[in-house]
Amino acid sequence: MLDVHPPHHRLGGLKDFFIHLLTISVGLLIAVGIEGCVERHQHRELAQDARETLRKEIEGNSKTIERALPEIIKEQTKVSDTIAFLTHIRRNPKDKSLQKGSIDTDFSHTMLDDTAWKTAQTTGALAFMPYEDANKYSSIYEAQYQFKASEEKTIEDSAQFVGLVHKYDFDTDIAPEAASATLERFGIMQMHLAMLKLSAESAAAIDKSFLTGKDTSYNFHEVVK
Repeated sequence: MLDVHPPHHRLGGLKDFFIHLLTISVGLLIAVGIEGCVERHQHRELAQDARETLRKEIEGNSKTIERALPEIIKEQTKVSDTIAFLTHIRRNPKDKSLQKGSIDTDFSHTMLDDTAWKTAQTTGALAFMPYEDANKYSSIYEAQYQFKASEEKTIEDSAQFVGLVHKYDFDTDIAPEAASATLERFGIMQMHLAMLKLSAESAAAIDKSFLTGKDTSYNFHEVVK
């Protein structure tokens, strides 16, 4: 806070008045300049601290997503095998030899951190960064949120499958009705897993581009049969 005090002696005339006014003006300008420099320094420090914590968080999340990819691919293979198994049963309901097989699925919950991102938004640190930098961080975390949203769908698919297990008796021969209902659920799961894999690959590519400082183009696709 800036304080302006009245003169300690009686002004002798216009000359003293203007000298005093000039002194106050110069003092105010200096004080405002110093205050502005301090604020800019604080803003730079806030932005720099945010960059460091964001980078560490992104590095950790990137490693987590890379570890998740093989598990997603493994689950895709399992779902494809189950679809093939159920398709044979539905087409040949009287062939008991086709009943030998297993129907199961797994789900995973990948923990991704966004504390640094939320903190940067709350403290306003993003406002003190160049727009290009803030936009990069936004793209990175949006890709991570897309990955999490896709993962939630596969978890819901697994829950739906558990419901089918309780509805139909899978310990005995699988009836055509049960095979059809389960096939429908696994078909949806197959598509959701494909989207999950694409979102994981996209998030991993965006993270790698940021962490290496190299702009990379990417175009992922997934064939669902």
